[in-house]
Amino acid sequence: MANCLTEKKRKGNRTLELYLTPVLNIFLNIIPLLLVTAVFIQTSVIQLSLPSQPANSANSDAARSQAKQTAEKKQEQLLILSIASEGFYLILGDELLKVIPKGNDYDFDKLEVILRKFKEAFPEQEGIVIESEDNTIYDHLIHTMDRCRACGLMNITLSAGKG
Repeated sequence: MANCLTEKKRKGNRTLELYLTPVLNIFLNIIPLLLVTAVFIQTSVIQLSLPSQPANSANSDAARSQAKQTAEKKQEQLLILSIASEGFYLILGDELLKVIPKGNDYDFDKLEVILRKFKEAFPEQEGIVIESEDNTIYDHLIHTMDRCRACGLMNITLSAGKG
């Protein structure tokens, strides 16, 4: 009878085992599937610099006048690339330098050649303002920015043109 009680106690104290093998098999199959189906995107960072707010001090008038003179000097040398439905317009200050007409599509190769010639003529020029119409396709704007950076014009400012 003592044997009978110990057998009952053994059956009552039985522990359940977890079989992790099927779960691990599922994970081993899901992880490569997720890695294969994931979309790998290469992102690039474009650094932007925002204008700072002037400090409220007694020297603020002098700082404003100095900033205004600096802005006027920069305005004289401001290079503007306008993306219009007719093509590209390259403007330096108030002077129209070049017009690149649009055929079936924008001529980005010709734009890059002209920007390289401009950069050779004005090596100190680092910035460009890209002005686009409201209906400009985003991809065209990105290609234009890439070509400007390839020519050494790294300080790119975007501006909304007449749409």
